Amino acid sequence: MRKTIALLCALLVSGGLFCKKQQSEQAATSLAKKYAKYRVVLKKDAELTTFAALLEKGEDVDLIQELEQADKAGKKSTLAKVRLTDGTEGYVDVRHLADKVIVFIEETPVFARPTLGSRVHCKVPKGTMAFVIGEQANWVKVYAGKIGDIWVTDHWAQGGYSTDPQIILQARTYEQAVEQLSSKKENERKAGQQKLSEISQGESMFASLAREKLEAFEAQQTQKEEGGTEAASQEMK
Repeated sequence: MRKTIALLCALLVSGGLFCKKQQSEQAATSLAKKYAKYRVVLKKDAELTTFAALLEKGEDVDLIQELEQADKAGKKSTLAKVRLTDGTEGYVDVRHLADKVIVFIEETPVFARPTLGSRVHCKVPKGTMAFVIGEQANWVKVYAGKIGDIWVTDHWAQGGYSTDPQIILQARTYEQAVEQLSSKKENERKAGQQKLSEISQGESMFASLAREKLEAFEAQQTQKEEGGTEAASQEMK
């Protein structure tokens, strides 16, 4: 009996150690945490032919490996092999990934180079979600996408942003609501309007931005309705 108990204990201990070893090995394969700069397709194979998953903007993945490859024309690129939080693994071009997610909490100028003496590219509005793709001293190189008519793809900022996960979550929710509000589908516009109405409750930065966005949207709708009424009146005449 004692031998049996001892054997069972040994098996349990070794099993636990084996599981811990597996977890440790899995964690060790992760070189870094990366974030999708925008919605992008993940492929199952390094040839990028088979769909694996759709990464959402700001979604985090574990970087497993980077590998160089060349297309038929000889153009070289770097692929990242990544693992999603559900265990799915696949490949994506590294240019679609960033090192960190940030949110600008005040209107902030971004520069051509990491020095105040360089040209100001534009000012990024507060509430904008962006991605860090490089760092130098107390400067960060950011990708923020299209702001108005200007693209912010590899420009430098010094402060004016937050890495707080809660603020990032609020920024993502606000951005999704604004995207729905600009949809051509009426049901999506209504969903966006409802979401912005919920966000607008309170005194946070995004509550204020949501109120401004709703006011602008409602004014635009009123203008369209008045324009339609006026056009109908002219037709009746």
